Amino acid sequence: MKGIAFLFKKEQYKFLLIAIAIAAIILRLAGILTLGVDGELEKNAFEYGHIAANIADGHGHSFDFYGRYPNAPTAWMEPLYSYLLAGYSLLIGRNLLGVAVIQAIIGGVVCWLIGIIGVALSGGFVGITAAGLFALYPEAIFHPQKFVPEHLLLLLMILIVFFGVEYIKTHQRRFAVIAGILCGIAILTKVSAMSWPVALVVWIWFSKKISRRVIIDSVLIIALAGLVVFPWTFRNYVVMDALIPVRTNFWFNVWRGNNPYATGTPRYFDKNVIESNMPEEYIKAIRSQLTPDETQREKVYRQLAKEYIGENPGQFIKLSIKRLYYFWTRDPTHPLTGSPLYWGPWCLLIILAATGIYSVRNRWRDYSFWYFIIVATTIVYCLTLVLPRYRIPLIPGLVLLAAEGLQAIFKMIFKTDTVGADG
Repeated sequence: MKGIAFLFKKEQYKFLLIAIAIAAIILRLAGILTLGVDGELEKNAFEYGHIAANIADGHGHSFDFYGRYPNAPTAWMEPLYSYLLAGYSLLIGRNLLGVAVIQAIIGGVVCWLIGIIGVALSGGFVGITAAGLFALYPEAIFHPQKFVPEHLLLLLMILIVFFGVEYIKTHQRRFAVIAGILCGIAILTKVSAMSWPVALVVWIWFSKKISRRVIIDSVLIIALAGLVVFPWTFRNYVVMDALIPVRTNFWFNVWRGNNPYATGTPRYFDKNVIESNMPEEYIKAIRSQLTPDETQREKVYRQLAKEYIGENPGQFIKLSIKRLYYFWTRDPTHPLTGSPLYWGPWCLLIILAATGIYSVRNRWRDYSFWYFIIVATTIVYCLTLVLPRYRIPLIPGLVLLAAEGLQAIFKMIFKTDTVGADG
């Protein structure tokens, strides 16, 4: 045990965190070299890539839905990731290798910040262990080759938590201001981040004595997040002639997860998209109701989803239970999650995190931000549609809790109250 305590002495953990972050970047770059990055912007970055290409070509934030409709202004996807891809395209070109490298570096920065937060919350052992777990987590290693906004979302989440910790420690309003602005940026990255300002405020209220200043700062966080999002909402109102806070395709996804042929995910059990297993007559009947107007199409999907759920409440409950199971275990409709390299580390992470939740039950306020996010994320996706990558924003909180669990296990094995020096 003496060797473990020495490893996590206060004066050494900062250097270890930097070394782990560098190792995380190297592992992610090795993953890129191993699997490569095949394809260009439009082919490999889903809708984000098509929208980014249109932005770079001077057509603005627009999309033709893979040729099904005339190219027109869209709110189908959140704007920030597409605009960043467009900027990269204009500066570097449309080959995505450079984006993958940038995303690998972001992974290393996130790893480093997770370690810093772990040290602040619990001490050197938890910080270094959490950073190490994130650095070695297989999904995180290979994720830079997927061109989706979760990379940026993870960075924003960790920065929000970092400045939240600083606010709780120092009570300085500037940290609340920065966190509120970052919350708004996160919402423009992924609409699921809409719960984050509330989670941050809940965490602050649990962690500090409620005072007039804390209440004002809490309102400031939510107001600043809203102010950051407002220009995009205003753009949508002007361009789309409808009140669309961030994006339009919520009800489309609800319908994909809740229809007569639904599995609860965007795919069928043959790993193909769910629409490919729907009868042609059913698809034709739906498409006959659709027009080039994006907001009109969303209304159609809203009506279809509501009708199905209203007429089949029992099936909706069954699908929601399936989604809960898929979200927290393995999605049998996804082509990647069948590999033990994917679900094995995830199951181990969940077990260690559950141990951590128990071990910090007397310090639950320290992790209330992540508890709120975990519960809110689970509820929203289990009622609508699940994909394995939707749980990626939960990984930082889970690795921190897993590190707490490992610390509890080590304390029990070595029968000591200290695993390493506190940060």
